[in-house]
Amino acid sequence: LPSGPRGRDMSKQAQRNQQKRAAKRDAKAAEEAANAGPVRTSSASSGDLWQTALSLARGSCIVEYAPKLVDFLKENGEAKPSKESKEPAEGDEGEKEEPVAEATASSTFALLVSRMAWMNSLGLAEPKNAEDAVGKWQQMRKLEVDGGPRKSKRGSPSFDRIVVNFSQFLPQYFHALLVLAMLHAFLFRSYFACLPWLVLWQTVSLLIPLETMEKVPQVPLSQCPVKFRVAATLALNGLMLLFFAWELLWRMNFFVKFLVVGLLTLHAHSVKPLAA
Repeated sequence: LPSGPRGRDMSKQAQRNQQKRAAKRDAKAAEEAANAGPVRTSSASSGDLWQTALSLARGSCIVEYAPKLVDFLKENGEAKPSKESKEPAEGDEGEKEEPVAEATASSTFALLVSRMAWMNSLGLAEPKNAEDAVGKWQQMRKLEVDGGPRKSKRGSPSFDRIVVNFSQFLPQYFHALLVLAMLHAFLFRSYFACLPWLVLWQTVSLLIPLETMEKVPQVPLSQCPVKFRVAATLALNGLMLLFFAWELLWRMNFFVKFLVVGLLTLHAHSVKPLAA
């Protein structure tokens, strides 16, 4: 080893290089920790995503309002007779109960119009109305694209980010999946595939007003009982959900499924989640 002033200079240079390397390692570790966030186990993350999907299905329009169809379709509110309703005369009974049933059906139809707008056609538990749906789509559009988190020795930041984004925007990813399934059915199978037409008919059913339009007085819309409008809209929604599942599970081949799921997963991996 060299001795004297030259040896001391080399020793100092080695120490400085070692300090620089240690500072770089510390900075890299701090950056990885900031990008990775808190460590989450894959089982807990998958369980949270599954619970979110179940809550969306349990609170959907078809699950919430379909059991009420029996009461809506019965005339003059005869679904739940009570002792008090039997006391008045028969003529007065029909006059009192029918407007109540009609008002209930009208309010239900108004809720369906708000919850199953064209940008929220599935009618899931969330978003609750058209304004919330537009807000979620705007939030999703403004997410920052960074290409995915950096690799880390602790946890799985890529998997955690995918699960977090899916959990935060699961209804929007379901609707993106619906659009891709509609395009596949319409462009690659048949122009008369059921799924795109059911979505269109449901949207038209919700857009047609309950009262007769002045521009088209020949169509007596006000003469159609609201309860039948509610029943028709829910029937279209149920058929649309059925054909949506049928299109995904049985009509798409494996390579198309892989491409569709891969596109959604790539988006969830490439954007930063919303700040907690």
